[in-house]
Amino acid sequence: MEEDELGVQSPCLSISSIFSNYSNPLYDGPDMSATDSPAGLELRAVSEMDTPGPHEVMRVQMPRSSGSHIVRRSSTRFADETVGMRRQRQKRDRTYESLDYSRMLNQSYYDTFVHAGQEKIEHLESYKYRMEGIKWVCYGLIGLGTAASAFFIDYCVDKLTTWKFTTVIDYYCVPGHPGCDTAFSGYIIMVAFDVFFVLIASCMVVFLAPCALGSGIPEIKCFLNGIRHPGWLNAKTMVVKVVGVLFSVGATMPIGKEGPMIHSGAIWGAGLPQWLFGGVISGKDRSELYFHNDRAKRDFVSGGAAAGVAAAFGSPVGGVLFSLEEGCSFWSQSLTWRVFFCSMSSLFMLNLLTSGILNFKKPGGGWGQLASGGMIDFGRFQDEEIHKGVEVNLYDIYDLGFFILMGIGGGLLGGFWNYLQTELTKYRMRRKNFTKWWQVTEACFFSFLNATIMFWPTYNGVCVEHVHNSTYVQAYLGEISTEDFDCAGDTFNDMGSLTFNTLENAIRNLFHIKASFSYINLFSFFICLFFTSCWTYGLNIPSGLFVPSLACGAAYGRLVGQLVHTFKPSANVGVYSLVGAASFLGGVVRMTISLTVILVEATQTVIFSFPIMLALLCAKWVGDHFNVGIYDIHIHLKKIPMLEEKAEHIARRLLVTDVMTKDVVCLPSVVRLSSLVEILEDCSHNGFPVVEEFIDKEGNNKKRLVGVIIRYQIIVMLKRKIWGTKMRGGFTTQPKLQHKEFVKDYRWHRKENIEDVLNKCADFPSFSEQEELYMDLSPYMDKSPITMQSTSTAIRLYSIFRGLGLRHIVVVDMDTCVVGIVTRHELTEHHFEHASHEVDAQQMNDYKRVITDVEQSVNGHGRALVYQDDDEDDPLLHA
Repeated sequence: MEEDELGVQSPCLSISSIFSNYSNPLYDGPDMSATDSPAGLELRAVSEMDTPGPHEVMRVQMPRSSGSHIVRRSSTRFADETVGMRRQRQKRDRTYESLDYSRMLNQSYYDTFVHAGQEKIEHLESYKYRMEGIKWVCYGLIGLGTAASAFFIDYCVDKLTTWKFTTVIDYYCVPGHPGCDTAFSGYIIMVAFDVFFVLIASCMVVFLAPCALGSGIPEIKCFLNGIRHPGWLNAKTMVVKVVGVLFSVGATMPIGKEGPMIHSGAIWGAGLPQWLFGGVISGKDRSELYFHNDRAKRDFVSGGAAAGVAAAFGSPVGGVLFSLEEGCSFWSQSLTWRVFFCSMSSLFMLNLLTSGILNFKKPGGGWGQLASGGMIDFGRFQDEEIHKGVEVNLYDIYDLGFFILMGIGGGLLGGFWNYLQTELTKYRMRRKNFTKWWQVTEACFFSFLNATIMFWPTYNGVCVEHVHNSTYVQAYLGEISTEDFDCAGDTFNDMGSLTFNTLENAIRNLFHIKASFSYINLFSFFICLFFTSCWTYGLNIPSGLFVPSLACGAAYGRLVGQLVHTFKPSANVGVYSLVGAASFLGGVVRMTISLTVILVEATQTVIFSFPIMLALLCAKWVGDHFNVGIYDIHIHLKKIPMLEEKAEHIARRLLVTDVMTKDVVCLPSVVRLSSLVEILEDCSHNGFPVVEEFIDKEGNNKKRLVGVIIRYQIIVMLKRKIWGTKMRGGFTTQPKLQHKEFVKDYRWHRKENIEDVLNKCADFPSFSEQEELYMDLSPYMDKSPITMQSTSTAIRLYSIFRGLGLRHIVVVDMDTCVVGIVTRHELTEHHFEHASHEVDAQQMNDYKRVITDVEQSVNGHGRALVYQDDDEDDPLLHA
């Protein structure tokens, strides 16, 4: 099968077949030919010089229609390519890599598990329960590691922002007041803080780990869909993500820390089980089956992502639903329990650390006080009258109509925000001349602009009187951070409480302060945050999207709530602010169930679940009329072949033969070593169908599919020197490999290319020696691969491919001969559209050919051919 590391068919390499059966009649002379498959593959040597020798590489172009094609003998397709050029090409081909969820059902697997003795079977049963317990331990440790990262970020951000704001406040003054000549001192200090912090974060991302850019949620979503990228889930990315986001948030950029927290949790899930337990229990024969495979890693990453949500919002149930709704394409009941346990472990550890370190000196604080919530605390919506024992409705049925309208408005605003972000991202992608330092400069320039927007509007703020008493604020609302800014008495600067503040504090102010904000200031804050958050998402810094979207929506909801309050005094402006925050965020990311639960758990008030869900549904329905969610937009812009739950509607009119790639690299069951090395050097494909020749009833030579072998298995066999020499009547016995040899160090074997193997093995045979050596693939190939008939529908193909989490499907004809291959690339929307256009063009050509034949028949015989057509509106021909 011709497939690269993603499963994408490479157009630069044509079909190749290596026939190692030295009695193969195809090599008996230059005049023989063989027709293969209904597509009409005809193999024919044209001259004596073009006759391929035994076991040498054959490069054949599989035609899209029947016909005769010439077979050429070629030593390599890239004859002028240097080793460096080849590595660059293969690195390009491996930009995205598909995950392998299928098991290696070869002979060594059967010998280990199926044909094992009774004693070994009993050992495997006890080992199964032991490994199940270790899995639960791994999920618990993933939660603890995620919580430790979350606490580190929260603690450092708190220290950085406190240091920055206290320093700026010391230099803040109003011109004209005694001792204040200019306000630029505080402004310059604030700009210096912000630019310096962003410079650190941006340089780390640009020069150390580019995959740490953004929130990381689109990448996690793609990984859980079955796609791997080399830099998505490694330790360096997590270090840059954690350190970079604390400096970015410390610079009070319009970003959040929840997205990077989810990404960090996923990295904990991807690395900790393999790194820790893979080495601890490696003495067991089959220990690494559970951890050194993509199925286990996928489940652990699901748990890590859920733990990140739980740590960010204090929402363990919302974390489980987030992994289910936004991330995972594969789910099970047992995975639900383990992911929930991972989320609860994360929240428990975070509360434990917060209670003993951050809240230790606060009233009622100390080790063991586990009611602090997550990193982002929006406070509890408990009205002051409820605190006094008076029953008060926070919203009524009349408010629901306004909530629906706010949801519609949130969908429109979210759709417009996504449109602007899409155009901005396209512009950044088109600017190929953006050097690394230019990317750093853009981030630093925006931090300067953001500091300017945050600082100067405070001088236009309105002094508003506090409504809540301090005892109630401390008991129920947490620390509502408001800034005085030259306001006397028990008043605060409304604009300063929003701009000269962290976004989390700004959201709490909008949710819980009863005093009315200035309409002009609310609208200005909303407009500024709308455009600055759009510009920020995509800068070369770690950044989250939830908090700025919630802050922007909270301002939008607060504005509507205060307007409604003027003619409906019972309207709670804080509830309107919460619904506005949910509607705007829903219009941007298009999440429903998980976002409802996250906001309900974050606010610790379950009675808001219905209005939040109502606003989210309206926002999603309206927004979907214009575009998709921002995460899906970025996945599409990066051209990552993610498979959605359902195939595109256009696929309903296509067959498998319309979408499959007809260029396939095939191997015989016994292959010459030199030919095998040549194939591995020429391509970076992951798997190869193994075929054998047979003669059909008509006497034609055909190649029947007998199995599939994976690239990394061949790499392991080459490193272990699993080959033999040819003898009369057969081959020498080659060494045998046990199943654990393939599983051991699985992640390292799949990263190696053939050049690494040749360079590391000092005694690897030379090319002349390789000509006399052969490798028998039969014991190690999967003899029961999943196949698809070429006449099946593309819809069924899509369902099977995605449902089983496959990396490739071999397409065969009625004689089980290989006629094509389908990978993830062939199931994307773009490929479906291309295949549909080809089908339309072919149908039009057939129609024109029929018309031409009819016209020739009329001109040649003086009479017309009459075609009967039941459709009177579209007759084929009437003459």
